[in-house]
Amino acid sequence: MSTILITGARAPVALDLARAFTATGHEAHLADSVRPWAARACIGDAARLHLLAPPRFAFERFAEGLAALVERLDPDLVVPTCEEVFYVAEAAQRRGFADRVFAPAPELLRRLHSKVEFARLAQACGVAAPQTQRISDGAELAALSGVADMLVLKPEFSRFASHALIRPTPRQLGRVRPTAVTPWAAQAFVPGEEICIWSAARAGEVVAFAAYKPRWRLGRSASFYFEADHDPALLQMTRTIAAATNTTGQLSFDAIRSADGLVSPIECNPRSTSGLHLFDGAAALAHALLGEDKVLTPPAPARHIGAAMWLFAAAPAVLRGQARSYLDDLRRSGDVLRALGGAPVAAGALVDAARFAVVGLSRGRSASGQSTDDIEWNGEAIG
Repeated sequence: MSTILITGARAPVALDLARAFTATGHEAHLADSVRPWAARACIGDAARLHLLAPPRFAFERFAEGLAALVERLDPDLVVPTCEEVFYVAEAAQRRGFADRVFAPAPELLRRLHSKVEFARLAQACGVAAPQTQRISDGAELAALSGVADMLVLKPEFSRFASHALIRPTPRQLGRVRPTAVTPWAAQAFVPGEEICIWSAARAGEVVAFAAYKPRWRLGRSASFYFEADHDPALLQMTRTIAAATNTTGQLSFDAIRSADGLVSPIECNPRSTSGLHLFDGAAALAHALLGEDKVLTPPAPARHIGAAMWLFAAAPAVLRGQARSYLDDLRRSGDVLRALGGAPVAAGALVDAARFAVVGLSRGRSASGQSTDDIEWNGEAIG
C-alpha cells in the first residue's frame, strides 16, 4: 500500500483529501503543528496523525521534522492544504524532496500569494485582473486619498479579507500604516458577484476544478456554505493562469463576475479552499491530483459546514427575514462534517474552533487569525 502525506490537518479539506486518497487504496497520513481533534476523530488511527514544529516560529525544526517524516513514510505525494504550503515548499527545496510536493516552487508561490504581483501576473496572461499597486509609505497612501472611494485596500500578504477596506472612508484610510516591510495593495474596486475557485493543476494543465458561490459566511471571512457555479469563463480563466505559470499544485482564486459576465480575479491562494468539499472525498479527486484522470465538474451542487451554519447563520437569517432561504439551503446541501464521520468529527471541529477562539481572545486576535498564526506567511524571508 502506497502512502500520501497531507499537511494542514486542522482543515476539514485535509480530511476530505484523506478520504479521497483512502478511496483509491492509498494510506493517508496527516500532519500539523497543532493537535486537531476533528482529524483525530476522522481517521481513528493516532499512528497516522503526526505533529510538527510550528513553521512560522521554528522553521528549521519544522523542516527537519518534515524531512524525517518524508524519509520514514516514503510518500508518493505530499499535499499541503493550508498556509504551511510556503514552508513545506521551502523545506522541500532545501532538503531535496521538492519532486514529491504538490505545490509550486517558493518563487512562484510568492508571486501568487502577493496581491500586487498576482494582479500583474494575471494581466500579463491576458486575464482581466483589476489594476493594483503596492503602497509602501504614508506619502504613497496620501496620493490616493482623492480616489479612495474607487479602491479596495488590503495588506499585500493577507488572508480571510480580515483587513480589507472596500471603498474606504477618509477616517478608515487614516488608520492604514503601510511600510516597506508591511506594504499594502491598492486595487481598483470591481462591482459584481463574488465567486471562489479551487483547482489543481499538473505541469500547467488543470486536472480538478470547482467554482462556488460563498452563500453563507461570517462577515467577509471564509464561507461555510458552498454552492457550485458552472460558468465556463471561470474554468477558462483558471486554465489560462495555470498554463502561463506551468503550475503543479493547487490554485484558488477569489474573483468578481460583473453584470456582463466578465471574470476578474482579485487574488490567488495557492492552497486548498472549501470548493474541494464539493467533490465529496471521491476517488476521482485523488486520481486527478495523482495525474491519473481529470475531474472538472464537482458532483455536489452544494455543501455546508453544519456546526457553522447553526452557530453563525441561523439567528442572522431569522433576523434578516431569510429563514426560509436558510432552511431551503440546508435541505439541498450536505453537511461536510457528517460525511467525514458524523458527531465525533463535528464535536472535534467545535473543540478545534473553540481552542482557536479562546487562545485568540487571550492574544487580541480573532479566531480565524489565531487559526493561521503558526503557519501564515507574510512575505518575509524564511528560516
